Amino acid sequence: MADFEWFRSFVAIYRHGSVSAAAASRYMTQPALSQHLAALEAEIGEPLFRRTPRRMVPTERAKQLYAQIAPAVDRLERVDDAFKLPGRAPVLRLGGPSEFMHERIIPALPDSPYRLIFTFGETRPLLRLLQDGELDLLVATQHVATTGLVFSRLAVETFLPVGARPLDVPRGAGREAIRAALEKERWISYGSDLPMIRRYWMQAFGVRCAILPDCVVPDLRVIKTMVLRGFGVSVLPDYLIRDELKAGRLHVLHEPDTPAVNELWLVRRSADSGDERLSAFADALAAAAAR
Repeated sequence: MADFEWFRSFVAIYRHGSVSAAAASRYMTQPALSQHLAALEAEIGEPLFRRTPRRMVPTERAKQLYAQIAPAVDRLERVDDAFKLPGRAPVLRLGGPSEFMHERIIPALPDSPYRLIFTFGETRPLLRLLQDGELDLLVATQHVATTGLVFSRLAVETFLPVGARPLDVPRGAGREAIRAALEKERWISYGSDLPMIRRYWMQAFGVRCAILPDCVVPDLRVIKTMVLRGFGVSVLPDYLIRDELKAGRLHVLHEPDTPAVNELWLVRRSADSGDERLSAFADALAAAAAR
């Protein structure tokens, strides 16, 4: 009969993709963890990973085994932690973009049995952390088809070009006149590749954006402050600037016939689908954020 520790080591290797990283996560030596894997493979009667120079690649049998045992292993580890630290709530590790988390997620946090640990960053690196078991729940700004992850639509954001003053064009100006006026502005961008600006530009004018940003600032809240102070214009998501637009401190420079929108997603591992407590928290968070 397989030992529970073998299963714990198998899950660690599956999530981290290497024996060394899995051993470090379990505070074990690599030889000891390798022995666990060898014993489990002998018990099952076939290899569970294909060894490559960069990564331990799970076999189809390993994928089936992981789907069956990972939720149970996680639950037992949480029970074990609770007995070791009686009275302490379990940890939930939640990731996402700092601006959306600040504006929409943290104010909507439901009551929960968890101690929360936040990790902020861009979607693709955070997806890897989720796959590796280093996050439990993720707010993603894009849907990236990823094995073992479940995406649920969370919200829709609209990208708006804004400035501290209205755009200087005649009333009723056509699309080309508006584009020419915008190209003369000083632009503040979240990145050198013009994220959000490119999306708005293609939606509004049907052509690739050729402007060069005058300032690159990797924080949307700082960009908002700079636009408010007249340093330039930018494209920002509607949830971040709603109050400033209502108060007349910011102005929408142009509204295309079809708005430039982006969907946000709540992501978790498919192996955690049987975790009722995590599912209840995720559902409550999604409902609160939608309001």
